[in-house]
Amino acid sequence: MNELSIEVQEGAYTLVRDVMKVQPGEAVVITADTGSDWNVVEATAKAAKLVGAKPLVLWYSMPPHVGKAADPYLPMGPLEAALKNADVWIEFNKSWLLYSTPWDRVMAERSVRYICLVGMTGDMMVRNIGRINVPVLLEFQRVLAKLTRESRKMEITSPAGMDVKFENDPGRPVFTEGDVNGPGDYMLFGQVDWAPVEETINGTIVFDGSVWPPQELGILKEPIALEVEEGKVVGIDGGWEARFFERWLRSFNDPGMFNIAHLSYGCNPGAKLTGNILEDERVWGAVEWGLGNQAESFKGKFGPAKSHTDGICLAPTVKGDGRYIIKDGEYAHPELKRLEKRLLKE
Repeated sequence: MNELSIEVQEGAYTLVRDVMKVQPGEAVVITADTGSDWNVVEATAKAAKLVGAKPLVLWYSMPPHVGKAADPYLPMGPLEAALKNADVWIEFNKSWLLYSTPWDRVMAERSVRYICLVGMTGDMMVRNIGRINVPVLLEFQRVLAKLTRESRKMEITSPAGMDVKFENDPGRPVFTEGDVNGPGDYMLFGQVDWAPVEETINGTIVFDGSVWPPQELGILKEPIALEVEEGKVVGIDGGWEARFFERWLRSFNDPGMFNIAHLSYGCNPGAKLTGNILEDERVWGAVEWGLGNQAESFKGKFGPAKSHTDGICLAPTVKGDGRYIIKDGEYAHPELKRLEKRLLKE
């Protein structure tokens, strides 16, 4: 018999009741593939039942790709039909449905509360959800989003050699992930993300934490340096991982895969670098750049691509209009430092 730990069950209950705000009678669809942690799936289904909802688990073979590149491997008809009739959709797929054709169509209905928890494991559930003071973390994220929204010209450097400048559009959203309020697409808290003005992104971005997908990568042995001009990657340097990454991007025969889609801060105090991108992009004080498909919600200019990938940059220094937001991987603004003390204490 498969035993669930008390801590995992507690984290799942927090996710269902407090984060997704599941109500009695609601239909909660949980998607998973053969790369998912079944303990997490089962704990979440049980939590949904405990709050009086109606859980349904959809499980299938893990596709070799993510986003629209996964479409040919999906049971499209029944998958889409079930998701369109859900009140809540919790995604635990290892090869994510995010940005796939079923995801696009379900999100267009604007009737489902969706959260992306791709590749969530039991250990991650405990550290990144169950042991987090969610209200304080969301307050931290709102302050971080405000500082970013109010910054027009930004610069990010890192010890690995990153040196990139760009501008923000005050009319675009800066998302405080995990703050669920009505139908829409949500991410796990511990992340603040936005799309800078694409044509202003210039310089060198260096991934020195992890990259995923492709599935062959994860925690990096050597940095991958991206030369960026007007928001497009025009050169990739590094060792075998950089060469493999470039071949993977080119394999889609889609120039959009070389577009900078978004930028994120990591601020979940329970996150650590594991090679699982869901957790890696929430590592405290890290930044993450997304390439490829750009979600419509970012209100950017690049739009769709065949797939999407994310890379992690460690110990960055981030300045907004000359003011430190992060310095050497630590949040530097006084208001953020005040909230950090509360967050880490509790």
